[in-house]
Amino acid sequence: MNKFLLMGLTALMLTQSAVFAQTSKEVTDLPDISVIGNMIGTQSDGKNDFSVKEIELSFQHYLYPSLKADVFMALHKEDSGQRNFELEEAYVTALDLYGLLNPNSSRNLGLGLALGQKRVNIGKVNPLHPEQWRFVDRPLAIQQFLGGAEGLSAEGGHLNYLLPLPIFSQVELGYWTVQAHAEEAGAEEAHGVEFENKLLNGRLWNSLALSQSQELELGLNYLLGNASSSSTDDQQTVMGLDLTYSKEFAMDRYLKLQAEFYQAKYGEEGESPEEQQGGFLSGVYQFSPKFQAGVRYGTLSKHGDEGNVKNQVALMATRQLSETSKFRLQYNSGDNVTSAVYAQFIFGMGPHSHVLQ
Repeated sequence: MNKFLLMGLTALMLTQSAVFAQTSKEVTDLPDISVIGNMIGTQSDGKNDFSVKEIELSFQHYLYPSLKADVFMALHKEDSGQRNFELEEAYVTALDLYGLLNPNSSRNLGLGLALGQKRVNIGKVNPLHPEQWRFVDRPLAIQQFLGGAEGLSAEGGHLNYLLPLPIFSQVELGYWTVQAHAEEAGAEEAHGVEFENKLLNGRLWNSLALSQSQELELGLNYLLGNASSSSTDDQQTVMGLDLTYSKEFAMDRYLKLQAEFYQAKYGEEGESPEEQQGGFLSGVYQFSPKFQAGVRYGTLSKHGDEGNVKNQVALMATRQLSETSKFRLQYNSGDNVTSAVYAQFIFGMGPHSHVLQ
């Protein structure tokens, strides 16, 4: 039922946009509509596979100078081969909440709001869509602690406040309801942190310009799952640190180093909570307008005394074919992980495609 409702909504929005374009309405009355495709070929364990992994539709529009609406819907291909059409994100963002509520005031208190369904802002990787990732996949620890292959999203909202400091420093507090996902028939049992019910998150994001060409970012993150439960044994906690260093050498050359580390405490179904740690360190170097190369090391400890320590190395090379298309090769290998070779092609149409540059 939800799939047909979303498909109907998409068709209606496209139809209305076409009708508006033929009337005397201003262009600013129309939403920005984009399409992004993600195709992946995989070779692993002697098996070859190719799939159109995702087709994403986005509708974006400023409702007011400081109020923006973003809607992202996607047709996914699951591991079972089944395709699902679902709402990924739908939220409004108020860049200046005080000015929005008091339009005659010239004051900006640095208070912002995001409300709706969106990817939870924890770390630097989880809020990103697949076409924005630097690698084909997400690191081991991010998949284990933050919603598997697609990321942790929920319905609710967060408030963010820009602290009155000489450097950029923003604190964010969010309250969410986690969306339940129906298990696919024949799907393997899910492993990792399984969030449910109410979710609380907090993030402190700092950015410091070391020079005109260098920037250092530091984030502190906290996540509490099943926050409405009276028993801590039924809750999940994730604490993390993210660090990003960027260096520009020229207009078309830069280096970006990124690291995230998390410590989680959660229990598998029917078991007591146990601790687990994990993280990654990556480096991406763009040495020309068309080429990038990168390496990523990820690690994931045992969950308590169960499982095995996992270590993974990923090697990546990306060729920017145009402003809205790119081709990527990646090789993954390591300890207690499956080795794989990926070939990825991403293309885009519309204003949202600028994220592919």
